[in-house]
Amino acid sequence: MQSTLAPVQFAAPRRSDVAPMALKRVLRTLRLLADEPDGLTLSQLMAQIEAPKTSVHSLLRGLAAAAYVQRHDSLYRLGPESFVLGAALVAARSLTIVATPFLREARAQSGETVLLAVIDRISGRLTYTQILESHKPVRYAVPVGTTRPLFATSAGRVLLAFQDEGWRREYLKTADLRAMTDKTVTDRRQLVKIIERIRTTGHGVTIGEVTPDVAGFAAPIFEPNGQVNAAVIIAAPIERGRAVAERLTGIVIQIAAQLSQALGYRAERLPTPQPLNGKR
Repeated sequence: MQSTLAPVQFAAPRRSDVAPMALKRVLRTLRLLADEPDGLTLSQLMAQIEAPKTSVHSLLRGLAAAAYVQRHDSLYRLGPESFVLGAALVAARSLTIVATPFLREARAQSGETVLLAVIDRISGRLTYTQILESHKPVRYAVPVGTTRPLFATSAGRVLLAFQDEGWRREYLKTADLRAMTDKTVTDRRQLVKIIERIRTTGHGVTIGEVTPDVAGFAAPIFEPNGQVNAAVIIAAPIERGRAVAERLTGIVIQIAAQLSQALGYRAERLPTPQPLNGKR
């Protein structure tokens, strides 16, 4: 009996499959180059990725144009943008790991909720990336990932105070200064004065400006190069916060300074607590 073989038909890849395949190839390429710092040739990459020469060459050309890959003679290596991305990821993870014991200490000393806030310059907001809630029945509580406008919060003003002057000026010129409570400072000239004071005192305080019944105390976290991308906050119910405002201010400054040093920051003089006076 004679058998016949039907021709094998391969379905064309669906459009939804193309993007994941291309992304996998990009990630695979970067991983291969990361594992071979001396570089790989086009032929070596083709063999590892198992893709046609034209596809791999097009992929490398795109990565090189964006500086994620660079070519030296016949060898391809990781480019400067890959190292920038890697450094950012390491820094973010390092901050989380290093900050945790300091945040615990701040909570132990203050008895209040302690938060870590990170600036997002694109949106002009901050994000709470770590939160250790107070053990007290009445306490400040928000979910991790909560965002707030920079101009209104104690941490946001601290972050603003230690940004590039040009960026800070542009932010204050264009930001939507919408009041969050009846105590929120929205006057641009007054905000400039508050931020200038923070640069001198090394801390920010808000009393009922973001949430009517909450007081916030914040201080900057300095990275080894002197940049400030994050801040520590102690948040308390407003009456408790008012009663021990100077103590909470001292704690948050001390903890932020110790955390900055743990991250590798060295300064001739870290901020010291200044007496609170007047309405915040």
